[in-house]
Amino acid sequence: MENISLIRYSPDSNDYLLTAQLVECYRDVFADTPWNEWLKCSKCGKYWGVKDQGLLASLNFRHCDIPLVDFWSREQVLFDLRHEIISGSSCWLAMSNKTVVGFCWGYPINISDLETKLGVSFNTELEYNFGTSGLAAYQDEVGVLSAYRGRKIAKAMIIHRLNDFLTQGLQIGIVRTRQKPEPSETFMWYTQKLGYKILANYPNDDGRVILVRQLSGLKELLTS
Repeated sequence: MENISLIRYSPDSNDYLLTAQLVECYRDVFADTPWNEWLKCSKCGKYWGVKDQGLLASLNFRHCDIPLVDFWSREQVLFDLRHEIISGSSCWLAMSNKTVVGFCWGYPINISDLETKLGVSFNTELEYNFGTSGLAAYQDEVGVLSAYRGRKIAKAMIIHRLNDFLTQGLQIGIVRTRQKPEPSETFMWYTQKLGYKILANYPNDDGRVILVRQLSGLKELLTS
């Protein structure tokens, strides 16, 4: 992590330049592989990543006879930031020469509220296996610009977030990721490296899954 620093962030800090940089970093991260959420057709919902620029140029950036639109508009990302990073949240940014190159955030949330947010039920399974149905640490977002990947920046931010969760006395960590059609790198890392287990699957072959594990002992795995 040479020349990379980590700072705590809140949308309420009134640092508008930092917030604007975070918005652009978020859009750039998810426009790239493996998410490829750059442009979309607002009519049919099909979407493409920056890797598809040549193809989209040949189509004049149109689909279904209408111009493509941003998958993540700046307005939507800003709205999400202000509604996700609230009191009790843990948000860390990776900085290189005063520029945001990565982000990581999560927050404590009641299980029933998390079920509503994620649109899938798992409270019964969670209580049966972990004996809890109260608060959980929801590990919401983590991303690093492609030019800075492979330098353990994401891991460093996740450790800072985990320390915040443990300080708050949270015991269970929950994360949403994708298993199908091809397991995401995040899914493989959480399940094979960190020992997370599948708590719930989204219906109708959606491919997304909810993962869970005790936070106790997680820091040792992250730092090994």
